[in-house]
Amino acid sequence: MTRLVTDLLGRLQALTDPEPVWRFQEYFGVRKVKVVKTCESDPWVALDVSDIPRERLPENVKVSGAAPELNEASFQEEHKYNLRIRAKLRAGGGVDDECSSAYSSDDGSEQEDANIIYYKICSQFWHLFFRTGTELGDETFYAIFFTFWFWNIDGAVGRRVILVWNLTMYIGQGLKDIIRWNRPSMPPVVQLERKWALEYGMPSTHAMVGLAVPFSIVTFIIDRYELPLHLKYIFTALVFVWCTMVCTSRIYLGMHSFADIAAGLAMDVLLLPFILPLVHYADFFLLSSRWAPLITISLSLLAVWFYPGSDRWTPARGDTTIILGAYLGTMLGNWLNYRVGFFEGIPMQEAYPIIWPDWPVLGLTLLRLAIGAVIVVSTKAVFKPLSYLTACYLLKTDKATIQKQEHSVNNRKKLAVELFYKFVTYVGVGFTTCFIAPFAFRFLGCERPSFYTEL
Repeated sequence: MTRLVTDLLGRLQALTDPEPVWRFQEYFGVRKVKVVKTCESDPWVALDVSDIPRERLPENVKVSGAAPELNEASFQEEHKYNLRIRAKLRAGGGVDDECSSAYSSDDGSEQEDANIIYYKICSQFWHLFFRTGTELGDETFYAIFFTFWFWNIDGAVGRRVILVWNLTMYIGQGLKDIIRWNRPSMPPVVQLERKWALEYGMPSTHAMVGLAVPFSIVTFIIDRYELPLHLKYIFTALVFVWCTMVCTSRIYLGMHSFADIAAGLAMDVLLLPFILPLVHYADFFLLSSRWAPLITISLSLLAVWFYPGSDRWTPARGDTTIILGAYLGTMLGNWLNYRVGFFEGIPMQEAYPIIWPDWPVLGLTLLRLAIGAVIVVSTKAVFKPLSYLTACYLLKTDKATIQKQEHSVNNRKKLAVELFYKFVTYVGVGFTTCFIAPFAFRFLGCERPSFYTEL
């Protein structure tokens, strides 16, 4: 047994090699135009040189933050710097001191030289394909996806799937900060999506939700609806396509090794047989029990508090807090729908026939999306500053002081403020999505008729 485990770990370790990731990128059209090494170690930055003459490429850039890691502000400034170079050179200008000297933030922090990889995308088709794939596993996509699903398709399936998403993401993000395996190194890899580079890579949560979400959707739909055999085959094929696009996109963008992807998929294979039945049978309890909010609020707060610590600051804990808050808000909204009598009856046992939308229904869908988007965006705009200021008041500090402080695992006050405002804001967003917005639809006469019968 010990030999088997050792062999499996050895094979997994071999899959962490960044060279196969770079070969995958190169095969699908990523080309290194020039590599400028100005210092012996990190940091490295990657800049797109499309439409820029090679002889005009700067030989020096600087970044803000202490070596060997870049901070979050540096990643944002790196993107702005890239755009600034391209805009100036397209206009026929050269690379002057303003453009080439530095792109660090103006916060007075120390600047340091950075090594540069200039790259060019040679296949726009594959670039768009993989960009689309990575969005299918991104939090922004799921924010749009779940609101659309609740407002226009099926709340019962939506409640179950969002809980699967919540549990899968929490486990995956927590494991990242426990295992602490770095992402593929640059070079040889070219990291095309730098916003996640601060996080650890093992396992890939994109791969986990890229399988768990479409698989759970299809599972719950097949269980709930009368589907002809050809539709079951089509939905199964969509799961495969969705998962493949997400997983391969993470390799193409240089954000995960093959080991990260394999581990993420393996985690789903182990977890989903337990999570899916648990979620299915827990749904009615979470709707109907008077104790459900107390239990869910307590578990969500404990999950935020006991999130596995890390040896360095990463966005993982804040992103996980957003996911926990969003799920809690949707759960509270649906629970209140049931308690005030908007949801009635008991869960249906027989399968529903699928009702395909007609043109009037599609028109109401667009109307609900427009009205709901205004309501949700307004909620976030109000909750974010209020919750931030509330956290500062409770901790006896102010917003300016907190924002000037560096991200650090030891900076408890800054961490507490950020987790508080993210959690409260997205509880409000989730609650608005499932209670306030549907109530507004009903008041305005554009509600989805089946919304209040979906148990």
